[in-house]
Amino acid sequence: MSNLIDSGWAAWLPAELTDVYEARGASASACRAVAKRLADGPDAERRDRWERFALVCPSRVDLPATADGLTVDEAEHLLDQLGLGDGEPEPVELVLTLDHEQLRELEQVRSSREVGDISTPVDALPSLGARFGGEKVGRNDPCPCGSGKKFKRCHGS
Repeated sequence: MSNLIDSGWAAWLPAELTDVYEARGASASACRAVAKRLADGPDAERRDRWERFALVCPSRVDLPATADGLTVDEAEHLLDQLGLGDGEPEPVELVLTLDHEQLRELEQVRSSREVGDISTPVDALPSLGARFGGEKVGRNDPCPCGSGKKFKRCHGS
């Protein structure tokens, strides 16, 4: 499985193909369990993941519309078509085509993640005395945290 993660395939492969990939070289009972899961058919979550994979699957791969009735041999053939046969998996490169609205949404997500430079020098930080006025706060005075409540009801308790 670590090879799949390193190559980028783990995020995209449907669970059926991942199960077959992991069962390679495993015990006979593990292989039978995978064959039984395939015969039982996918649940709703696995069906959704198969549909998402169909959107990003390379066009050179003859991917069935659904995972219903998928056999171990068919899954092995799909893995071979994807370059996940014997040896090291090929790295995956995903190219998305985004319209203007999707691109704007992606930029908003990216900008909200940007933290900036977090290495602010200690001497550049405001002192606590300056923040709280440097004098003692009375119980009935407004709380220096800026909540608008009296100090005794906010941070004075």
